[in-house]
Amino acid sequence: MKIYVAIAFISLVGCVSAQCNIPPQYWCDSLSVAQKCGVESACREFLNAEAAEPVNIELYFESLCPGCRQFITTQLYPTWMSLKESGIMAASMVPYGNAKEVQLSSGLWNYTCQHGAEECVGNLIENCIIHYSEDKFDTYFPILYCMEDASDPIKAAEMCVKKSDLDWDQIHTCSKGEQGNHLMHKSAMKTEALDPAHKYVPWIVANGKHTEGMQQEAQGNLLKFVCDTYTGAKPKECQSGIKFKQIVSFRE
Repeated sequence: MKIYVAIAFISLVGCVSAQCNIPPQYWCDSLSVAQKCGVESACREFLNAEAAEPVNIELYFESLCPGCRQFITTQLYPTWMSLKESGIMAASMVPYGNAKEVQLSSGLWNYTCQHGAEECVGNLIENCIIHYSEDKFDTYFPILYCMEDASDPIKAAEMCVKKSDLDWDQIHTCSKGEQGNHLMHKSAMKTEALDPAHKYVPWIVANGKHTEGMQQEAQGNLLKFVCDTYTGAKPKECQSGIKFKQIVSFRE
């Protein structure tokens, strides 16, 4: 915190009062110090920025969807890598997409998926990975990225899980049994509760909202979208002008 204040003010404050003989990391410790150093307005701006909430990105997707895989690998992953240290973005993923479910007499659910039975397998595996990661994005996302970046996400699942701290046997058992079945039902309910209802995937929700304009901006350049949406002081990653290769965005 103190170091960040120093860096922020060294870069943002052009002129400091000659009466100020206090190190930059202490300028915002009190109103009197800020006034003495002539940085009162900058301190107010900084402290307000510190209270800003991260931009919350929710991705509703399905495991074998080309457009979803493109967004995950070319937008979500590089944006996460760029911004994870700054903390201005929070994210979550819901593997279900355009699947359909019918409840059986046993109480379990039968699933049909847009890209066939293999996609349902992928969705089940990814739901189990998220569950056993305790819903921690920084834990499960590298695994899901590994799967979605592979030529065959289903075949890559075991290798991707084994590269992490999770237990593949536990994930595999989950995906084949009642636990995975019920986890996918939870994702189905969350997907079906979207307002407005999703019409395609990938479906992107930012801070609890979805519009076509937000979707286009986020799918086209997620880093810029997050930086523009964030209400606090922009980290250097937002000011660097990083641009990702523009690729045609697929929807299904």
